[in-house]
Amino acid sequence: MQNKSNKHTIVLIVSVVTLLLLSMMIYVSNTLNQSSNTKEGHTNTTSSQGSNAEFAKMTESDIKSSEDKVNIYIFWGDGCPHCKHLAEFFNQHRSEVEKMANLYTLEVWKNSDNLTLMKNFGKFLGETPKGVPYFIIGNKTFSGYSESDTKTQKQILETIKTESQKSIKTDKYKEYKKSSN
Repeated sequence: MQNKSNKHTIVLIVSVVTLLLLSMMIYVSNTLNQSSNTKEGHTNTTSSQGSNAEFAKMTESDIKSSEDKVNIYIFWGDGCPHCKHLAEFFNQHRSEVEKMANLYTLEVWKNSDNLTLMKNFGKFLGETPKGVPYFIIGNKTFSGYSESDTKTQKQILETIKTESQKSIKTDKYKEYKKSSN
């Protein structure tokens, strides 16, 4: 009986030691990977420069007509992770976008006037915005955003570039306001 108990104790100790060694190996491996990525200039997205990017909390009174830049209207929610990623995307492309566009960022979860504007503006465009981010660039609307969707990211930048090159900028908000007066 004692012999069987000793075998169980030995098996238990060997198992615990094995798990500890595996855990240490994984920890060391991850630590080495992180330090080599940092040395190569790579960092993960949580520590990237744009990770603290947020949209400004604007209202409709902030919107100004523009002849030389395209106006982009972004409806977003405070605390929305997809909106935060979109803010980071625009922050990463800030120098490029600022030359071509004005960003109007309207928070809708805590501002009922902005929410009403989003619904009415969307209705004018023939859409029913169901979530955020919801944004308009020229004639194009976007609903939702994924940081891993490079196709949409390219489409956003291409739409901004195309709209900014037009001699007369498409401004759906301006059209919306004319129709509601």
